[in-house]
Amino acid sequence: MKVITLTSDYGANTYYAAALKARILELIPDAMIIDVSHNLPAYDLLQGAFLLQSCINDFKSETVHIIAIDTNLLIYNDIVIGKIKNQWIIAADNGFLSMVGDEWDAIYKVNTAWFDVNDLSPEKNVFTQIAANIVNGVDVNSFATINTPKIIFDSLKPVITDGQIRASVVHVDGYDNAVTNLDKHTFYNWIGDSKYLVFFRRKDSLQKIDANYANVAQGDGVAVFNDVGWLEIAINRGQGKTLLGLKLGDQIIIEKQE
Repeated sequence: MKVITLTSDYGANTYYAAALKARILELIPDAMIIDVSHNLPAYDLLQGAFLLQSCINDFKSETVHIIAIDTNLLIYNDIVIGKIKNQWIIAADNGFLSMVGDEWDAIYKVNTAWFDVNDLSPEKNVFTQIAANIVNGVDVNSFATINTPKIIFDSLKPVITDGQIRASVVHVDGYDNAVTNLDKHTFYNWIGDSKYLVFFRRKDSLQKIDANYANVAQGDGVAVFNDVGWLEIAINRGQGKTLLGLKLGDQIIIEKQE
């Protein structure tokens, strides 16, 4: 099975996703195409990286992920291919790969003869051909060279000190749960046996991170680690972002208590 995923900021009321899929099927007739999302805010690499990082473990080896966000090659000059967990991510050299992870099997830059920096749709015209080569077993070294991305971001990591973690809201899901960039493993390694408070607004706090939304009364605020391990601030059976006033970029501060 040749699995291709698509992540874009195209929005719902455009033809772009349909055209991209048509090109994939032209090149890879037996492809299975899966949409991660097409409804990201324009140019929002951070949310795109968060969504892909959250679901990449659910895909099988050799899946190819096409990232159609902020792909203007006149700005970024290069196309990068990252191999991680034996899967492939194709993106412009815009910092996206650095948001997804630190430990890559390999990162390649596509040979410049493969594309025109003035191409207004490189994801349709070039990324798809790269994906077709990969799933059809063409040696990546024949059209790309191992290299280092120009742009490196650190946006999917919380700021950690001995006494405090400052996490950020990086995604708001369909239930209006505010999802942060703090993962369960990082938190428990940091907290040990210490007590703590979770501050989600300047003065509002929660005394613990619960195992389930339903551990608090309906309508009450709750902090939980979701099914893939990200810390969420939510309202049990309510709309967390709306009722708690949280928005993208807001900080969630966890402080150790004496």
